Amino acid sequence: MINGMINKIIDILKNKNATWFYVELPTIDKEALRKKIIAILKDTQGGIGKELDIPDDEIEAIADVLLPGVIKFFSSDEWRAELEAWRKEQELLAQNKIQAAENKVS
Repeated sequence: MINGMINKIIDILKNKNATWFYVELPTIDKEALRKKIIAILKDTQGGIGKELDIPDDEIEAIADVLLPGVIKFFSSDEWRAELEAWRKEQELLAQNKIQAAENKVS
């Protein structure tokens, strides 16, 4: 159950639309990450909260249990490779936008 919750939280945090999370782990404030996990657990729209019906203090306790697993993933080589691929993709998209804009002008 805990591994399943960790995986769901990681999937939500890795969402390509959530670009705020694509940072190097050493710059991530653990308390800020904990708060994000709590928000995901409480989110009744797109997060895990729609599946849970538990009090806030218990959600915070669950976040404390999940936090080390989330940090472990974002410290992994797998994540670093995915992050590097994402960055390259973003650079390519930016270059394509610049080139398209230049082509429109000329």
